[in-house]
Amino acid sequence: MDRSHLDIARARAPEIAPDRLPSFQGLKPSSALELQSYDIDHFGETERYAGASSMPLSAGATAIMRARLSLPNLSLSLVKTFPRIIRGYQLADAAAVVVPMDHVTSTRINGQSIGSSIVILKGASDCLVYEPVGRLIGVVYFTPPACKPWAGLDGYHLLSPPPDMLASLRSLISTTLESAAYDPDMLNEPSSRAVVEQSLLDAMDGVIRSSVNSGSVHAATESYRRIVAEMERMIRHDPRIWPKTTELAERVGVSVRTLQSATQAICGMSPHRYSRVLRLWSVRRQLRAGPGRRSVKACAIAHGFWHLSEFAASYRAAFGELPSETLYRSLRETI
Repeated sequence: MDRSHLDIARARAPEIAPDRLPSFQGLKPSSALELQSYDIDHFGETERYAGASSMPLSAGATAIMRARLSLPNLSLSLVKTFPRIIRGYQLADAAAVVVPMDHVTSTRINGQSIGSSIVILKGASDCLVYEPVGRLIGVVYFTPPACKPWAGLDGYHLLSPPPDMLASLRSLISTTLESAAYDPDMLNEPSSRAVVEQSLLDAMDGVIRSSVNSGSVHAATESYRRIVAEMERMIRHDPRIWPKTTELAERVGVSVRTLQSATQAICGMSPHRYSRVLRLWSVRRQLRAGPGRRSVKACAIAHGFWHLSEFAASYRAAFGELPSETLYRSLRETI
């Protein structure tokens, strides 16, 4: 098979204007392409391979979508995400290449703006990603070769490729997924799978070699990341206690202004709001836990929410349902 097979397969898919960004409307499930939707409670199952976890920032009414093509030596996914904070990643000897498939530029990684850059994650990456709005991203996951340019990439890197190369990689990702949707039999041939894999690897190799590396995180931003990590550690140590921002700053060993600057830069919000987001998501996980779960009241108090009516209102604003509804639904799921 050569590249013309991909062009033929794309011609069978619904016609897409050249200036339109890719979407799930041009895809359908097939024997080669897995197409699924998730809610915020079950999306975490798709992140385990990367050792990451997402914490939602708003309820959102749109389903989270993922299209996934599995090949012998790599997987290619298109993911429609949601407003969230992501922690991770632990990829062992693997690598993930995250390609922006839309024009969203508000995402940050450890306080550094991602913009329209490609993110490469390899090995262990102590990251906190702030994604204030949902995105459309392509993700290629594979074991990289032990040679340049991959050998020198550890942790995370932001690469800014020339616009034409970014457009070409986006097009290749879209074409490959559309081929899997509309001509799955083509991917049953070993030679076809090998060509598809090599096309993706060559494109990513070319992007790395032609891109400008955004460089390491500024020392001040790295300091902010450590401040936020210490603040989180204290909050999680005893979530029943809800210290004021002045107390948190004192215990972290910085000024109130520095603490506020750190959480705004890394998490996109104030220390008080971030503390609330952490606690609400922790409550939700407990309400959805297995047998022996506690009552709504017990979970709320265990996380410092002493005024139950205010807690219920905050919970509903965050997740679009009352905590009692979450508990009732999780009980029904285990019956």
